[in-house]
Amino acid sequence: MEEVVIVGAGVAGLTLGYKLSKQGYRVTVLEKEAKVGGLARSFQYDDFIFDIGPHRFHTEDTKVLKFIDDILGQNVISIPRMSGVWMFGKFHDWPLRPRDIFKFPIKVMWHAALEMFTNTHREGETFESYILNRYGETLYNVFFEPYTEKFLHIKPKDLHRDWAISGIDRAVIDKKVSVNSSLDLLKTTLLPKPIKTEFLYPSYGGIDVFAELLAQGIRENNGQVILNTRPTVVRTQEGKIVELQCGKQKFEVDHLVWTAPINVLTDLLDMADPGLRYLAIACFNVEIEGPPRHDYQWCYFGGYDTLFNRSSIPMLFSPATAPEGMHGICIEVSCLEGDACWRNPDALSEVLKFQLRVGGMCEDTSCIRRIHIERIPNTYPIYDMGFQQRLKNVKAELGQVANLSLLGRTGTFWYNNMDHSIRMALDMAEDIVSGQSRQKSYDRKL
Repeated sequence: MEEVVIVGAGVAGLTLGYKLSKQGYRVTVLEKEAKVGGLARSFQYDDFIFDIGPHRFHTEDTKVLKFIDDILGQNVISIPRMSGVWMFGKFHDWPLRPRDIFKFPIKVMWHAALEMFTNTHREGETFESYILNRYGETLYNVFFEPYTEKFLHIKPKDLHRDWAISGIDRAVIDKKVSVNSSLDLLKTTLLPKPIKTEFLYPSYGGIDVFAELLAQGIRENNGQVILNTRPTVVRTQEGKIVELQCGKQKFEVDHLVWTAPINVLTDLLDMADPGLRYLAIACFNVEIEGPPRHDYQWCYFGGYDTLFNRSSIPMLFSPATAPEGMHGICIEVSCLEGDACWRNPDALSEVLKFQLRVGGMCEDTSCIRRIHIERIPNTYPIYDMGFQQRLKNVKAELGQVANLSLLGRTGTFWYNNMDHSIRMALDMAEDIVSGQSRQKSYDRKL
């Protein structure tokens, strides 16, 4: 059997490694972090468990559902979705519900409603024009523009509309809910009852229980999952990758699957910088005494009155993530590697404590026990203008390497969810086993 080397022990890489190892392939998964999971790993501090933001399983793909069931078995719980957005100094359900209309300032309500019928079409492929065409200037100005600038550190006019398409899908989740225009948003708001969405989550531990079980399965099938290691040299011969070197360790390669950032691979192959950038996140994992002050599993913060973009409460996914009488809040602050937040996130702690109180997340800062900070690089691909052509160019160049495949969110530069990464990996595993082309695109929208 072939020697398959997978770089990155996230959900995509581990799913592929698990499926191939069960088929008898010699699988080696290399991971630079100290534990598996990638962007779906968890952090534990005594009895507190935090994920990297709000991770959960949600899909209508029966193939993916069956795989999740095979891995988690009975160790899973089903939970109803509760998500919110902070606007105008108050929490609102997301998608919006009828009662939330009456929390909006009258001027905002009036202008937003009027623009549903008088909005002027703007030409262009930018995020700005896409949102203005669908929601109008009022909602753009009060929510979409400040949220996007704060989140991506880029002006909406310099961002491609694909970010809007992907971002709105990620926020809404349920395919039965449409918010592709302000009129859709109004229809959703006026629905007599909210559409119920159910999530799956491990019944113990954090979301990385799924990754740990996959890694265990790979090892049981005679594969390797090697942590705290990353490629330093990639050797090629006659258009193929023949060896991967990680420090003093060397790995022979029949087939290399890359789930790490594309620019790391191009650098190792002495190719030109593809000009593709990734966003980083600083997670402030806050231990708080007492119960949560709202029922939202996660909440978006759009205005400039907070430094953070999103909050999530692990115990609203699973009570097992916090000790009795306490709860945790994961506060996400986006940044770029090398900027002030990335270099010294501790400097923001006192400001965030104050904003947690102002934002209704805790009654008083005295209830905040501890804050743990985790810096997460390469969390989101940045869809700036021109990214599509640059991505097409680098994929064409990497496509010349006969035994190389790209996989996962960072490996394919695709803003996706865990279910998409699982499906990508399942499809790739089937193709490798059947001997079909390894250069096909797996990053289609599912």
